[in-house]
Amino acid sequence: MDVKVKAEPKAEIVKPKEVEGTAVLNAVLELTVKDKDGKVTEHRVQKSESFLRQWLELLYIQASGMRWYGYPVRDTSNTVRQVQADEESMRADALATDTTYGIPVGTGDTAPDIDDYALEAQIAHGIGAGQLQYSDMAIAHPAFDATASQLTVTRDFANGSGGTVTVYEIGLILTMQEIDDTTRYFLVIRDVIAGGIAIPTGQTLTVNYRIQATV
Repeated sequence: MDVKVKAEPKAEIVKPKEVEGTAVLNAVLELTVKDKDGKVTEHRVQKSESFLRQWLELLYIQASGMRWYGYPVRDTSNTVRQVQADEESMRADALATDTTYGIPVGTGDTAPDIDDYALEAQIAHGIGAGQLQYSDMAIAHPAFDATASQLTVTRDFANGSGGTVTVYEIGLILTMQEIDDTTRYFLVIRDVIAGGIAIPTGQTLTVNYRIQATV
């Protein structure tokens, strides 16, 4: 007896004109450089350029409660993983020195693309030439007002290298579990900073990503 399997409809991009300009989900990137005395030497705020395809793929997996079977998502090593929903999923709470997830910084300046899966040239943790010291990630309680809700994730990058380090790209990496329960890492946002932001030796860059929804 033949069994007919109902095929899932092909996903399509829908952009109805009647809802343009209404509720928006985006992110704001705030960059602050301070000297050893805490004096601000540079401060920038810009709209985040790109939520990547992995953002919605991970959200789909979690919202679907997809457990014991996987959905294919490309991780930061350029490997497609079969990913499942799990209590360890979508974490950004990396500890100091851990560059595998949370907020990473790099020196690549290629414009963001929806299919980006890793920073172009991620800066390593350390005090050697061209390196920065990655702090613990900090995740603030959500904030709300009459028209917006906002979640801020923060990381500091101290420059003990002895020379100026210039950051050109910044991202956000979240964890997910593969179907064998191995933790994998997925880039969900990548931004390029026009002209870069210089961090002189002895100074610290603070990066705030504010993911927000407005109505």
